[in-house]
Amino acid sequence: MEHSIEVVSPVARKISVTVPAAGVNAVLDSTVRGFGANLSLDGFRKGKVPARVIERRFPEEIVSRATETLVNGQVSEILEKEGLNPISRIEFDSGDARQVERDQSFSFTFSFEVLPDSIELPEDMSALSVDVEAPELKPEEVESITMRIRKTMATLDEVTENRLPQDGDVVLVDVEGTVDGKPAPGMSARNFLMQLRAPKEGDKPADVETVVRTLHAGEEGEGSMVASEDHPDPSLRGRTVQLKVKLHKISREVLPELNDEFAKKVGFEDIGKLRQAILDQAMNNKLREIRSKGQQKLLDSLLDAQDFPLPPVLVEKHLNEYLAEARDYLTQQGLDQNAVADTLKNMKDEGSVQARMQAKAQAFLMALAFRENIRVTQQEADRHILQIAQETKQDFAKLREAIWQNGMIHDIQERLMAAKALDMLYAKAKKITVDADGKPVPAPETGAAAPEKVVEPAENAE
Repeated sequence: MEHSIEVVSPVARKISVTVPAAGVNAVLDSTVRGFGANLSLDGFRKGKVPARVIERRFPEEIVSRATETLVNGQVSEILEKEGLNPISRIEFDSGDARQVERDQSFSFTFSFEVLPDSIELPEDMSALSVDVEAPELKPEEVESITMRIRKTMATLDEVTENRLPQDGDVVLVDVEGTVDGKPAPGMSARNFLMQLRAPKEGDKPADVETVVRTLHAGEEGEGSMVASEDHPDPSLRGRTVQLKVKLHKISREVLPELNDEFAKKVGFEDIGKLRQAILDQAMNNKLREIRSKGQQKLLDSLLDAQDFPLPPVLVEKHLNEYLAEARDYLTQQGLDQNAVADTLKNMKDEGSVQARMQAKAQAFLMALAFRENIRVTQQEADRHILQIAQETKQDFAKLREAIWQNGMIHDIQERLMAAKALDMLYAKAKKITVDADGKPVPAPETGAAAPEKVVEPAENAE
């Protein structure tokens, strides 16, 4: 077998392969033997049908299997020998001969995208360092979890008196936002529940709330607001949105008291055990947040210092995901297909910038994973698929089969591999705990929790 490699670009390779006639014949002979191992034909014992008879009776099946075996085997052998890791689908030249022939050499060409060689990876990851904040809980972080648990058992009592909404009320409203008479994406909702809160000092109430607070149940009102600078549609940012609001109902939220009875209802022995569980969860959330910020800060410091060509397949993949999420969101907002298409067109340029940033990070982490021989096991991939199935309420077995059939398993494996590489990078780097002013603080006492000791998410575990 002979092959040659053409460097089409820093991120693309094209390989031409020629297998001599002897190699083709060997694969055909092996295919015939495998095909006939359990074959039964009239006049012959099972598994004893002569090779020439098999090849004459089943020519198309034999040639098809032999071609697939030869091509797959040669591709795998070449990639392993040359140390190449395709990150795109392998594309075969349509002009090549489609099937092998006995006593004839066989040639084919295939192309794929790779990571660029110019990615600069840290030689000694333990020499890296990153500042992380001290794991100190704020009272509002504990209160947030406590309130979330209480709200799971809260009830709503409809207000029957004829009055305007007040702080703490839960209102059921319809909101319609338009710009120049056309629906504004993300600015409309029907039967939307919102709770009115007293604005903090220096803040003003949300524009929708301002209108709601002027209405009695059953009334409609109008107002306006300015679209935020981070609105999904760049063309709407900073523009005035006309609001129409209908108030259907006003209710008061009744929260359960924090006592032993409540604790038992949510699965704890007493209120003391519940409070401790809340503290534990708050600290775990804080540690995960610290870890996530630390990982991103470390990764950014390595990426900002270099630039390299990006494989188009990675950029396109992230852009498609960005636009798909936006399309789902806009459709849920009730926009028609023309409005969705127009909005997505406005979002594409900004989405491309974000996609390139994400592709750059993934390319760097995958290069690190390849160097460190990080791989994703089938068990890890299955755990990730199970998580998706649970979140989307799908059948695990059916979802897993669909993911394997449509090739999405490769995307999942690449993302998990990149995540494991980031975990390794962060674990080996030195973490410097700093206060709010960025000044180093003493290390925690022995036995105290530290940011780097957060339990890994299931999909990243071995």
